[in-house]
Amino acid sequence: MSQRPEDDSGSLERARKRLYNPATTIHASRSALAAPSKYAVPHAWEGAPIPEASTPRGGRHVHFAGIFFVTAFLFFLVSLAGVGYFFYYGGNSVSVDQIAIDIQGPTTIAGGDIVPLSIIITNKNPVAIEHAAIEIDFPNGTRSAADALSDYPRYTEDLGTLASGASVTRSVKAMLFGAAGQSLVLPVSFSYSTTGSNAVFVKKFSYTLTLSSTPLSVAVDALTETVSGKPITFTLSVRSNTTVPLSGVILSGAFPFGFSVSTSSLPMTNSSFLIGTMAPGASKTVTLTGVLSGQDKERRVFRFSVGTAKTAKDQTLAVTYMTQEAAVVLTAPFINTSISINGDTRDNAVVSPGSHQSVTVSYANTLPTNITNAVVAITISGTAVDYESINAASGFYRSSDRTVIFSRDTDSALGTLAPGAHGIGAFSFSTLPTGAFVSSPAITFTISVSGTRVGQTNVPEQVHASVTKTVKVATVVDFSAFSLHKAGPLSTNGPIPPRADTPTTYAIVWNVQNRGSAVAGGTVSATLPDYVSYTGETSGMGSFSYNPETHTVTWTAGNIAQGASVQGAFKVSITPSTSQKGTSPALVRDASFSAYDRFAGIQVSADAEPVTTETSRDPGYVSSFGTVQ
Repeated sequence: MSQRPEDDSGSLERARKRLYNPATTIHASRSALAAPSKYAVPHAWEGAPIPEASTPRGGRHVHFAGIFFVTAFLFFLVSLAGVGYFFYYGGNSVSVDQIAIDIQGPTTIAGGDIVPLSIIITNKNPVAIEHAAIEIDFPNGTRSAADALSDYPRYTEDLGTLASGASVTRSVKAMLFGAAGQSLVLPVSFSYSTTGSNAVFVKKFSYTLTLSSTPLSVAVDALTETVSGKPITFTLSVRSNTTVPLSGVILSGAFPFGFSVSTSSLPMTNSSFLIGTMAPGASKTVTLTGVLSGQDKERRVFRFSVGTAKTAKDQTLAVTYMTQEAAVVLTAPFINTSISINGDTRDNAVVSPGSHQSVTVSYANTLPTNITNAVVAITISGTAVDYESINAASGFYRSSDRTVIFSRDTDSALGTLAPGAHGIGAFSFSTLPTGAFVSSPAITFTISVSGTRVGQTNVPEQVHASVTKTVKVATVVDFSAFSLHKAGPLSTNGPIPPRADTPTTYAIVWNVQNRGSAVAGGTVSATLPDYVSYTGETSGMGSFSYNPETHTVTWTAGNIAQGASVQGAFKVSITPSTSQKGTSPALVRDASFSAYDRFAGIQVSADAEPVTTETSRDPGYVSSFGTVQ
C-alpha cells in the first residue's frame, strides 16, 4: 500500500476551508483516515463515542425564564416588606402613632357641673420617651373644681419618662359652662422627646362634650304691644341652675332703635346690669322701664343675655349662657291722651311743695270709626298730694279711689267720639308743704281710657289703654345769713357799736337746712363791699375761697342729706367812714345758694338778704349796737 502524502494542515483548518469556500463540494463519503503513525500523538477525543445530534427545544427555555422572573419579583416584595417593617417597627424608630391616648368621661353634662375625666396614655414605641407632657385647654369661663370662683383655663402636667410599653393614668376635674345644646371641644396636646435627639414630637387629640342645660337662665315678661312714645316695662328674671355659686353674673340687653331707658331697679352700665354672685338655685328680678318710639305696626325685638363677666373691671360678657328675645309691636292708641302740669307737658315735669297745681288732660280719637261711651279716668297717687284740695272743674272726682273721671256724664261729646274728635278736661290740686311728706316725693297720674268701637267683623268690641306719668316734687332748702360779734364761732375785736375810722371785725355765718331730698354740690357765693376786708379766717363745714379782684366769697358746702343742716363762717373787717355815721353798713351783699336735687334732677336755689353790722343774734344785743358812732 502506497502511503498518502502527509497533510500539512489540521482537520479543523480543512473543515474551515470547506465551509467558507463556495467551490468546495461536500462528498457524502469520507476517505479513510490515514493510518496513524507510530509517532503521532493521539487526540484526546479519539475513541470517544460521538453524541447524537439533538434539536434545541424553545419551549423549555421560555418556562425557565418565567420561573426566574417570578422568583425574583417575590424576592423583591419580601425585601421591600422587610425594609418597611424595619423602618416603622424595627430598630429604635419613634412615631407619634405609637402613642395611644384614651380619655374616659361623660359626653353630656349640665352646665355648671363638675366634669371628671380619666386620661390613659400608653407608649407603644420600641424605646422610652422623655420629657412627656400633657396639656388640656378648657373653654372660657371654666372654673376649678376645687374653687368655683377661680378660673381654670388649662390643665398641664409633666409626666417625665415613659418606658416602652408603659402607661400612665391621670384624673382631671373641671367645672364647665355654656349654653344649652352647645358642644364644647377640649383640645388635648401630648409632647415628648427621645434620647440623643433635639426633636420634640407632638400628638394632638380632642374630646367633645355636649351641654344639656344652661347654668343661668333669663325669662322676660313684657307687653307684646305698646303705644309709640308711651312707657313700657320689662320684668327680667335671672335664675341660677348650678350647684355651686357663680360670681360676676351679668345681664346684658340689646335694645332696638327708638328705645330709651327711663328707670331700672339696678344701676345700668352700657345696657348691662351687674348682678354679682348668685347662690345655687337663687333668682334675681330686674325691672326696666323705657319709652319705645316708632311707626304704627312696626315690630321691635329686645334681646337679653345672661352670662359671666370677663373680669371684675371689664363687665362685658365673657361667656353667654342664654339669650331671650321679646318682640313688641307698636300700635296707635285708639284715644290719644296727654297731660300737662301748669302748662308743662314734659315727661320730667317738676312742681314745688306747698303750691297750687293746675292739670289739663286732652284726648282725641285716632280711629277711623266712632268710639261710643268713651271714658277718660285719671288716678292720682303720691305722698306729696293734698287730696282734700283736689277739684275737678269739668269732671267728677271719686274720692274713694282718688280718681278724676271724664265721661258722657260730664261731657256729652264723649258719648260718641267721632274720628279725629278731641276734647279737654281740667282739674286742680295742691302739693303738701315741706316737711309733710317723706323724702323723694312724687305724684303719679295713671290715665286709663276705654270705650266701644265697631271691629273688623262689624261686632262692637271694648277697647282699653292706659299710660302713666310721674311728676316729681322739688327739694326746698332754707338758707340764712347773719353776722355775729360776741357769740360768733370766730374771735372778733373792735368797738361795738362800731366807730368811724376804727376797725371792727365780725363773723359772717351762713346756714343751710335741707327740708327735702338729698342735694349735691351745695355752693354759696356773695360779694363784699369795697370798704370790707376778707381776713381769711373761717370755721365750720366745707371750704371757703376768696377772689380779691371781684371781692367774691365762695363757700363749698358739698352734699347735704335730706333733713340735714350745714353751717360755715368767715371773718371780715370794717373800718367805718365818718360818712357812715348813724347807719348800719352792709358787711356782705346778697348771698345765693345753689345745689343739684338728685331726686328731681334739677338745680335748686335759695337767696339771703344782705348782712349788716346789726348783730341781732348776739346775746344782749340792742338796736344801737349796729349803728356807726
